[in-house]
Amino acid sequence: MWKRILDKGDSESGISTFASFCTTMAMRVGTGNVAGVAVAIYAGGPGAIFWMILAGMTNSAVCFVECVLSSLYKTKIDGEYRGGGPYCAERGLGWKPYAIFLAFVSFIGIGCFMPAAATNTIADGFQKSLGIPMIATAIVIAVIMAVVIIGGVKRIGTVASFIVPPMVIIYLLAAVAVLIINIGEVPHMISLVVQSAFGPKSLIGGGIGIAIQQGVKRGTFSSASGMGESMPPAAAAETSHPVKQGMANAAGVWLDTVIVCTASGLMILLTDAYNTEFGYASQRFAEQLAGEKGGVFYVQMAASTVMGSIAPTFIAIMLALFSFTCLISYYYEAETAMIYVFEGEGKEGIRKTATWVLRIAMIALICYYGVAASDLAWGLADLALGSITWINMVVVLALSPKAFALYKDYREQMKAGKDPYYNPDKLSWKGVDTAMWKQINAKRIAEDK
Repeated sequence: MWKRILDKGDSESGISTFASFCTTMAMRVGTGNVAGVAVAIYAGGPGAIFWMILAGMTNSAVCFVECVLSSLYKTKIDGEYRGGGPYCAERGLGWKPYAIFLAFVSFIGIGCFMPAAATNTIADGFQKSLGIPMIATAIVIAVIMAVVIIGGVKRIGTVASFIVPPMVIIYLLAAVAVLIINIGEVPHMISLVVQSAFGPKSLIGGGIGIAIQQGVKRGTFSSASGMGESMPPAAAAETSHPVKQGMANAAGVWLDTVIVCTASGLMILLTDAYNTEFGYASQRFAEQLAGEKGGVFYVQMAASTVMGSIAPTFIAIMLALFSFTCLISYYYEAETAMIYVFEGEGKEGIRKTATWVLRIAMIALICYYGVAASDLAWGLADLALGSITWINMVVVLALSPKAFALYKDYREQMKAGKDPYYNPDKLSWKGVDTAMWKQINAKRIAEDK
C-alpha cells in the first residue's frame, strides 16, 4: 500500500496517484482528527479510542474496495477523469434512478452539510486561542477557498500535495513530544483505554455500548470510508490498474485514523486534558476545561504541557490547515456529483453554470457555519455522513466481487514479476469504459501481444 502512494504519472486528463492520495488525505486529515477525537472521548470515555482504531483498520478495506470500483468505472468528461458512487451505480449496476438519487444526496450532503463542522471548528479554535471573532475567520476561509476551487481539480490536487505532507508530519512530531515527556504514564493510559473499552459505566465512560458507538462514529467520520468521499479523487488519478489506486487510498485510512487520530487521543489522555459526559472531570485542567464538552480545546490544553502558551495558537493553525484541506476536497466531491447529474453532450453550458452556483453557495455557507452553534454544525456533518454512507454502501457491496477479481488479477501480475496494468480484453464487465482503459494502457497491451 505504502509503495503505491508514490506511483508516478499524470496527464492532461488525470492527476498523479500521489496527488490523488493527498487530495483524499486532505479530506480525511481534518476536523475529525482533532476535535472529533476529543468529542469521542467526552461522549464515550477513553475506551472510544480503542474502537476508533479498530474502525480505522476495518474501514481501510471498505476504502480499498470503493476506490478500486471508482477507478474501474471512471470515464472522461470535459477532458478530465470523473468517477464515484453514482457512476458505479449506473455503469456497474445499471441503476440510473438510484445513481441520480445518490448524486443528489452526495451533492447536498457533501457540498452543503459536511463543511459545517470543519468551518465551525477552525473559527472556534482561533477564537479560543487568539480571540479572533468567528465571523472574521469564516470570511478569510471563504476568500482563500474561492481562490483554490476556481482553479479546478489540478489546483486542488497541487494545493493538497503542498499542504498535507508537512502538516501531518508537524502534528505527529508534536504528539511524539507529548508522548516522550509523559512516557511514564503510557502503561496506565493503555490500561485505562482497554478497561474503558470493555468495562462498565463506572470506568469514567458510558459503558461498552457508548464507547463502541463513539469510537466507530468518529473513526468513520475521520476516514469517511463507505460514504464515497475518496472515490472521486481515486477516479481522477492517472493509474495503470484500479487496484493500485485502491491500495494507495487504503493506506490513507491507516495514516488518518490509526495514526493521526491515535496521536490526538494520546495527547489528550496522557495529559489528563479531558472531561467526560458521565462525570469524570480533569484534575490537571479543572478550571480551564470547566464546562467544555470535547472539541479542539482538549488538544490545545494537552499541547500546552509541552509548548506552553503558544500551544493554543499552534493547534489552531494545525486545525485550520487540516480543516481547510477538508473543505477543498468537499468542494471537489460535490462538484463531481453535480457534474454527474448534468452529464452528456450538449450540456457543457449547464455544467459550467451549475459549477459556479456551487462555488458561490459553498462560500456563502462557509461564512454562515463560522458562526453557527457547535451542536448544529456537528449534527449536520454527522447527518450527511451517515445518510450518504448507507446509500453508497449498497453500491459498494453489490459491486465488491469485481474489486476482488481485480485484486486477484493484480496479485497474479505481481507474482509474475510484472508492473500490474489493467487490460479490459482479459477482464472486463458491462459499463466499463474499455476504450478509455485501452488508451491508458495502449503501450503495455501492444507489448504483450
